Amino acid sequence: MKDKFIGIAAVLIFVAVGIFVFSVWEVSENRQRDEQCKVAREHLKAIEIQARAMATGLSIESYAEAENNEVGKLINALETAKNKEEAEAVITEHSATVKAQVDATDAEVKSRGGQPFLVQQLKEQRITTDVKLGIQRAEKAVRIACE
Repeated sequence: MKDKFIGIAAVLIFVAVGIFVFSVWEVSENRQRDEQCKVAREHLKAIEIQARAMATGLSIESYAEAENNEVGKLINALETAKNKEEAEAVITEHSATVKAQVDATDAEVKSRGGQPFLVQQLKEQRITTDVKLGIQRAEKAVRIACE
C-alpha cells in the first residue's frame, strides 16, 4: 500500500514538473515571439519612412523631422482641447489640412506636366526596386513574426 502511494506521488511530481517546464518554455517562446514581432514592425516602419521620403524627394532625416514636427503640432492641439468636441474638431481640421496638402501637390504635379513650353517636365521621385522589395520582405516578416 505504501509503495502504491509512493508511486502515485512520484507520477504526480513528474507530471507537475512537466507542466511547469512546459509553461516556462511557452512563456519564453511568447516573449521571443513578441520581441521578434516588435523588431519586424520597427524595421517595416523604417522602410516605409524611407519610401515616403523618396517619394517626396527629401532625405530620410529631413522627412522624419518634418513628420515629427507635424505630429508634435497635432499632439499639442489635442492636449489643449478641453472636451471631446474640441478634440474631434482638431482631428477634422488636421485631416482637412492633410487632404489639402495632398490635393495641392497633385494639382502642382498635373500643372507642371501640361506646360512643356516652359521646359518643365513632370518629375516623379520613384521608389527604387530594392526599397519596394524591402517593404514586401518587411511586411512578410511582420506577418510571420506577429501571427
